[in-house]
Amino acid sequence: IFGLDANTYERGSSSKQGVLEFAEAYTGLGLTSCWGDHPDPTNHTTFNARTYLQPQLNKAVKQSDLALPGVGDKNPKDFILFRGRGHATVLRTWKDNTGEGTYKEGIPFPTLAFPSDHGILGTVVQLGGHR
Repeated sequence: IFGLDANTYERGSSSKQGVLEFAEAYTGLGLTSCWGDHPDPTNHTTFNARTYLQPQLNKAVKQSDLALPGVGDKNPKDFILFRGRGHATVLRTWKDNTGEGTYKEGIPFPTLAFPSDHGILGTVVQLGGHR
């Protein structure tokens, strides 16, 4: 069992790995993920955008523009992978971007209360009939 920032994107391109292409790769290796064999590309684990207080002002995003497509980094990048094909069953998976065990969709982070630019993932899996 291992967790990783797979650096995947909702939609792949010639320079960015799409989340569905990543799923094809890990299932081809006999693995599955906390999100299953077919992850939802809109299940984001990152949502960050530069502010006007950070370097590279050309990348800064206005608060009113955060909901626009292609603004900021809103992607399904984080995974917990483990042996699949009947060797493990996901009982529960959750994500957190508050530090309080909840995930608020549509809220950019890091924040003063949550200093990471990736959400926290947790999963409970049953391996070989044991938790």
